[in-house]
Amino acid sequence: MTRDSIHLIAHCLLNPHTRLKGLQPPAFEPEGAVVQLPCPEALLLGLDRWAVTFEQLDHPIFRRLAQELIRPVADLAEMFSDNGHRVVVVGVAKSPSCGIFTTTFGFEGGLPRTAEHRHVAGPGVFMEELAQELAERRIEVEWMEVG
Repeated sequence: MTRDSIHLIAHCLLNPHTRLKGLQPPAFEPEGAVVQLPCPEALLLGLDRWAVTFEQLDHPIFRRLAQELIRPVADLAEMFSDNGHRVVVVGVAKSPSCGIFTTTFGFEGGLPRTAEHRHVAGPGVFMEELAQELAERRIEVEWMEVG
């Protein structure tokens, strides 16, 4: 018998101050029990960071940070799942870290400029690592994306 849902929610959906400056958070009202995921971009790059894309975060140091941040969250998710709770992960559309179904590609590095980027199908780096960890633990998860 499934008990309540536990929502693992991208950090900035609950705390918009960690979002990229000038980027408004999507409208989102959490329902039920929530676990706020850590924000790997803010932790690694700070609150005054520039916009980044998937390929700028797709490197060993960022992935290692993501894996370290994910372990205790995955431990909680595993315990909730083992106790019959439904686990739902809520990400942010187009985020290079927390996108579930869409992420951002396109910056090639070099001097700061207003380069074009594009939104493509696929998860962000952090959610990719989270999905892998939860799958290795055989935790059933529902995925949703806001924004």
